[in-house]
Amino acid sequence: MVNPMLTPPSTSQPLSWSERWHRILASLGFDLQRGRSLLRRGSLQEMTLQPGVIRAVLEDPDRGTCQVEITLPVLRDEAWMRILDALSGQALFVAQLLAGELPEAVDEHFQAEEVSLLPTTADELELACSCCAAWELPCKHINAALYAVGQTLDEDPWALFRLRGRNRQQVLQSLRRARSAGAAPLSSPTESHSEKEPSNFKGLGHDAAGPPLSSLIDEFWGKGRKLDRLHHTIAPPQVRLALLRRLGPPPFEHDSLEVYDALARIYEAVSQAALDLAFAPEPEEGEGKIED
Repeated sequence: MVNPMLTPPSTSQPLSWSERWHRILASLGFDLQRGRSLLRRGSLQEMTLQPGVIRAVLEDPDRGTCQVEITLPVLRDEAWMRILDALSGQALFVAQLLAGELPEAVDEHFQAEEVSLLPTTADELELACSCCAAWELPCKHINAALYAVGQTLDEDPWALFRLRGRNRQQVLQSLRRARSAGAAPLSSPTESHSEKEPSNFKGLGHDAAGPPLSSLIDEFWGKGRKLDRLHHTIAPPQVRLALLRRLGPPPFEHDSLEVYDALARIYEAVSQAALDLAFAPEPEEGEGKIED
């Protein structure tokens, strides 16, 4: 009989982008644990991620201030155009990107163009450190910077797009243009009404089937269901923007992504306000009463 306490954990749950970044770089020969140890000492002073380049400033107790620069190729414009055109037809991907998330399956569209968001070979990265000679690379400062990049990916998944040559605004603008170009023209209200309404429609009223409304007055408020039988649970959502993401961007010919982005901000603000109200501390006795 298998001891459940000794059963290895399930691997069915997808890896986060930081875990994928760390695993791939470790498989390419980088000693990220060495870099992690340096980061734990508070050595990282500054880090920027720009198209094709990672720059970091670290304080080493032995070598002083070290400036690190790691470059990697940006994707060609033609590849970006084909990738974003394919993504624009995936409403779920678009919704997740607008919500600030980077779906794991998005890399499949990059691989279809024979490129990748994540590094695939060590030669893809060019390394430089002001504190170390070339033969020492990758040094602990390089490893620390690479580990720190992975830590940022869960909070800022757009960093991967940025490193490969496109920031959030550029991606969303490209998606908007692609969706607008592929959108079917909206029918006029008259055309839409004439298509949906039967030609022999006579309207509601006395001709409609069913009992008269006057006989249903007692049931207007339902079957008298008691409020104490109603139960509800208030908790932070397990999935951000779940309903909005299920619906996807509205099918507008113009400004569809901008409207979705605005709705997402309102959705999150209202959700947070509701949670703040639900979990606010109970007022103390006498608090809030108006004195005569």
